[in-house]
Amino acid sequence: MDYFKEILIFTFCSTYISIANANTSEFYDGIHIKTVIPTYSTDIETLFIGSIENAYKVNAQIFSIKSEQKLYDSAKYYYIPTANISSEVQKKFNHPGHPSPFTEFKLNLSATMKVWSDTTGDQKDAAYHKLIAAKESYNNIVNGIYFNIKQNIIKIELARAFLNKSEQYRIHMNSLLEQMNVSSQSGLLKKSDRLFADVSIKKFEESILNVESQIEQYKNQINNVTPAHLYKNEYGVSPKYIEEAITLGKNLFDINIVTNRNFNILSKRAQLSSDRFSAKAYNENFNIDIVTTHGITEHDQSNIKDENNKVINGYTYDNDGQAYIGLKMTYTGLNYQNYQQKASEFDLFNKKLIELDELIHQTYVDLNTQYQQYTLIKKRIENVEKQIKLTLGVINSMMNEMRVDESNILDIFRNISSLSDLEMNRLSIQNELVDLTTKVKSINSIIPSKYVIN
Repeated sequence: MDYFKEILIFTFCSTYISIANANTSEFYDGIHIKTVIPTYSTDIETLFIGSIENAYKVNAQIFSIKSEQKLYDSAKYYYIPTANISSEVQKKFNHPGHPSPFTEFKLNLSATMKVWSDTTGDQKDAAYHKLIAAKESYNNIVNGIYFNIKQNIIKIELARAFLNKSEQYRIHMNSLLEQMNVSSQSGLLKKSDRLFADVSIKKFEESILNVESQIEQYKNQINNVTPAHLYKNEYGVSPKYIEEAITLGKNLFDINIVTNRNFNILSKRAQLSSDRFSAKAYNENFNIDIVTTHGITEHDQSNIKDENNKVINGYTYDNDGQAYIGLKMTYTGLNYQNYQQKASEFDLFNKKLIELDELIHQTYVDLNTQYQQYTLIKKRIENVEKQIKLTLGVINSMMNEMRVDESNILDIFRNISSLSDLEMNRLSIQNELVDLTTKVKSINSIIPSKYVIN
């Protein structure tokens, strides 16, 4: 028994210390454990940029912006003339009084230039705000992609840290398992206790497989943003990056701040402004235009000759005296259909205004709930970390005071297995924190300015 005790104590004293929290440096039995922070060869910004540039929704929205830009230009330069050219070829037939057939070609040019109307300003403002709405929608799409990648890349990093610690736990559990096997064969432990240890190991391995499966899901969520499958294992983030990402200031829960920078709300506000100006511009009552018309006629009268016996062959400009340039003023005094349509557009505007107020109210309620959740999740993480430290302390004390008997060996094994469960619980809570903080920062639209268009 003394020999077995010495082997067991030596095994744990030489390897057990590295079980310490991966985010801290701790001392046990005078041995200092330094945390090794992984390094990555590829800058994560490359992943952000590539995902945004290749995303389906981003590229589709770019064309929406181009479309709205063209409509805005059309409304802004409303005074550019509209010109129409029409041509007609007529074949003249014999008829009484005009026995000679001939061919006549007519060319008519007309143009209209709007000088002013009582709706041109509203039309321009409506197109401008619709363009702004399209740009804010673009920013909102980029915001979603950015935080989707950030959320999953942090979860991958936390899962990697868990697997790294789990590998250390595996070493300790296997060492203890070997010693228990010896003890079981020598009769110091029952074989049923050995089977209990095997079940615990399988449970431990199941948690590892579960986390590995989660990592693949996180990778797929990143890759599904684009058809290019941009994720590589060389991407990663530091503990400092994670700490900053999961830390929230109280100002992020202020609804007044949120409503002034949330891309979705800004887009809906701009669209509402566009709808209001469109409703105002719906019924044009008065407008002023410059108009002009010109006509040219060319004819071939092959059987008609002039006084000099020459065939008449040529063209005339404004043969009927209808060419002119003028100022046209139009006033629409009463149009009941347009009046009702305009009133209908304002009703739809008020409907959308109420829907926006509802969205802001729901965001306010969500922020209050998220603030309470944020506080509680942080407390849960602190509680689990205290449990981990206490369990580590229990194992340390048991190793120092261990007597080789059935209860102590099993108790040590149970505590090490419990550490693995606590680490799994901490990872689960950390993922909840990542989800929550990502959502809050996404609501606040906190993304680098280089990804935003104005």
